[in-house]
Amino acid sequence: MQGAQLTFIAPASEQLDEVLSGLPNISSCINTEESTSSLARSLLKALFTHKFDLIHSHGFTAGMLAALPALLFRIPHIITTHDVLLEPQFSGLKGRLRKWVVGSLLRLATVINPVGRDAGQNLVETYPFLDRPGKVEEIQNGIDIDHFHVDRARNLRQEAELPDGSFLLGFFGRFMAQKGFRTLVDSVELWNRQHPEDTVTVACFGWGGFIREEQADLKERGLAQFFRFFPNTNDMPAALRGVDAVVMPSRWEACPLLPMEAFVAGVPVIATRCIGLAEVTESTPAVSFEVGSAESLVGALAYFREQQPEINRAVQGYRVEAARRFDVQSTAEKLQALMDSIIPPNRRQRQGAETE
Repeated sequence: MQGAQLTFIAPASEQLDEVLSGLPNISSCINTEESTSSLARSLLKALFTHKFDLIHSHGFTAGMLAALPALLFRIPHIITTHDVLLEPQFSGLKGRLRKWVVGSLLRLATVINPVGRDAGQNLVETYPFLDRPGKVEEIQNGIDIDHFHVDRARNLRQEAELPDGSFLLGFFGRFMAQKGFRTLVDSVELWNRQHPEDTVTVACFGWGGFIREEQADLKERGLAQFFRFFPNTNDMPAALRGVDAVVMPSRWEACPLLPMEAFVAGVPVIATRCIGLAEVTESTPAVSFEVGSAESLVGALAYFREQQPEINRAVQGYRVEAARRFDVQSTAEKLQALMDSIIPPNRRQRQGAETE
């Protein structure tokens, strides 16, 4: 928010410190423990000691924790949701109770702000009572286009000791079921069995989740040589530009940043047509395949390999449009307008609390 003084309430992390460093309008940063109770206590303490004009919560958990305090202190409250809701989350008696609790707390928010069109539609389909004017206002995610609109590239083939011209894909994401890594593993096994003269290798820049279990599975299946794991990097654009294509076998997304980053960097994307991801890749040169289908991904790889020069040209030609479409500045301006619209004029002291 321009001209605002912000208080951040979030678990301590180096990533948060990096994001906040150098920002001129940070009033304070309250570091909590990695627990919902610690976050809730810190928020209540901040509300008793500060006079805020707005609470902006990031994620369902933070939003639900802040919903009742925001109501009691009569502070406008925006919940930005970064995920979608799935039916299996609400199965059984406990699931139905969870759905009721989540819906009741979401109802208390002034505005719910999903990060994309698909996420917004998913929310109102799950809770139809939220489908009323001004209650759900989606604003699509965006990226720092200047950071990704570069031409430098890492020579990942050389780092992985692969021959020039070999088929190299990039997987950038967490090792969890949502990201579909197992589908990618199955497709690599199929592809390399069918194309021994043009085997594919995957450069992995993922982290967390079940990475150790996935690495053990690759070793057990005799596929470890086709997956090269690289440490985290601060130069993501160069890493993206070091692969032939970014592959995203996701099962669901809210509104992912990775395909935006890849297109602005000029890198082809091979992705599923899952919720959230399809929204970002529509009307782009992305190559699509069916969710959870290794055979469909193998078909997409075959098409990409056959049409690679043409796809590369199309992606290069799309970079300017991608920068226009995915610029975070547009996201920020829309969020600023949303915040201004719900803060009463007589309360605009330009202070806000951000909870994560």
